[in-house]
Amino acid sequence: MAPGGATIVGAGADVVLAGTVPMVTQLLFAVRYVGAPDELTRDTQHPFSCRIFDPAGKQIGEQGGSLSAESTQIVRGYVAELTVPLAIVLEVTQYGTYHFEFVIDDSDKRVPMHIVSPDQLNQ
Repeated sequence: MAPGGATIVGAGADVVLAGTVPMVTQLLFAVRYVGAPDELTRDTQHPFSCRIFDPAGKQIGEQGGSLSAESTQIVRGYVAELTVPLAIVLEVTQYGTYHFEFVIDDSDKRVPMHIVSPDQLNQ
């Protein structure tokens, strides 16, 4: 597989086993931004944020800032990419599916995180 071509889908990475709630957990994400080579440069600023939604769909948090960094290109003149590691502390108040919405400029991607109790696991 070519560099940057690996993708892990599922593999249990979207499930957090919580013995009791409320609880606090730290989640790690690697967010990959892809764009034209002239969009991802040290001289170009991009607003970005991570919005957090509870199981009822209510926004319960947001972290953000401005992104400017040198990107990499696997194929010269093709798309540029930048992978940003993010650590997010989540205050879990109930079992269910929380959502994390990653936004850069006007583009967004929402991913689920399932907070489950031990008795919800298939055994």
